[in-house]
Amino acid sequence: MLGYSVILNSSVTFVVLCLNFGLKIYLAQEFSPENLIIYYTILDIFSIITRFFDGYKDAIITTYSKTKHKLKMLKTCWVFFMWMVLIISFIVIPLVLNFYLVQKVENLDIKWWSLSLLFMLMSFVAYYLRMLLLHRDYKMISVIDALKVVLFILSVVILYHFLKQEATYKTLIWASIYANILALLYLIYYHNRVFSRYQIVQNISLCFAKFQDDSNRAFIQKTILASANSFTYGLLLFAPVFVMLNANDIEQLSNFQVVARAIFFALIAVFSFPLGRFMFPEFASKLEKKEYASLLNIRKKFIKLLMLFGFFAIALCWLFSKQFVLLLFPMEYGNSYIMLNILIVSLPFILYQNFSESIIKSQGLYTRSLLIKGFGVMSFIGSYLVLTHLAIELASIYALMMGFFGVFVSSLGFERLEIRRWGTI
Repeated sequence: MLGYSVILNSSVTFVVLCLNFGLKIYLAQEFSPENLIIYYTILDIFSIITRFFDGYKDAIITTYSKTKHKLKMLKTCWVFFMWMVLIISFIVIPLVLNFYLVQKVENLDIKWWSLSLLFMLMSFVAYYLRMLLLHRDYKMISVIDALKVVLFILSVVILYHFLKQEATYKTLIWASIYANILALLYLIYYHNRVFSRYQIVQNISLCFAKFQDDSNRAFIQKTILASANSFTYGLLLFAPVFVMLNANDIEQLSNFQVVARAIFFALIAVFSFPLGRFMFPEFASKLEKKEYASLLNIRKKFIKLLMLFGFFAIALCWLFSKQFVLLLFPMEYGNSYIMLNILIVSLPFILYQNFSESIIKSQGLYTRSLLIKGFGVMSFIGSYLVLTHLAIELASIYALMMGFFGVFVSSLGFERLEIRRWGTI
């Protein structure tokens, strides 16, 4: 089941990648680098903000399988999610827009409510996808992943070509809004048709469910730890963006945002995210049943495949990335292949870290996971300070690679400690 789910999601993600990559090439031709920087920076800020409460996704998987009061736990998850979305949409986003973005981005002119609307829609789509994952509906998750990209492409085409909207970040923001509205409507329809409508109705509340034990507190604690973990890792992922933005290095930022990070994160999306998404609930189930031998067998096979994959991925990138970028993107993005060649070295380490973290989180060890991500951030900061002192070009990109390596080393260490503990159980 796990192998089929990973292959299915990776295959769909590859198709999505091709569509998304074609869109990137099209946008790079039609939209100016400044407009693309604004759009992608807004999405990055959304990602960072979301990570303040994103831990509910992991916490619900950890607690849902262990509680007898599953509907009540879903209600607690919903209430926590709703409060966070409302606070961020009506307080945090207006503050970030008026006191950060307008200071860093010239000629930024967009209403806060449109950004808040997009944030809410994206959050609700993510919530329903997590509910599908809770029910192990892996096939529909893959379908929605593809649907979101297709709807965004169609929205851009309709707004820009048929309705003659200008080639600005505003057009891309509204295309994202329309795409997420349609995706959310389909998710609500599907969830109500396939699963019990009773679950949706019972969860509509702003008050936590009542338990006789400390289930609410345990869920909140796990959510806070997992969110801190997610936020800390987000600091690492988006650190180069904010470093370049604060340095006003628009050329390097456009190379990173539009090409290098887009390609690199697409590779992560194809080869890494499906592993993390599906290994976590499956490993949690195996550990609950104490199927340690099965997990060790999966680990052994995974390491062998990863070594082979890492060799070919790095070799192919170093040989052909320059020609690939120059063939598909305008000349102003030509040097972005250098960033890609640096980042590709960390790809196999990111893949294995997903495996390690799935084992650690399956045990509810979110504090360890937070320490792992914290070590990665410290590795980035330390490397960046040293490299800038030595006047190394693209210091933030090299530092990001070292941050990923720091996460890998620390997660490997904690994973080995956990595996040793299995032998004493």
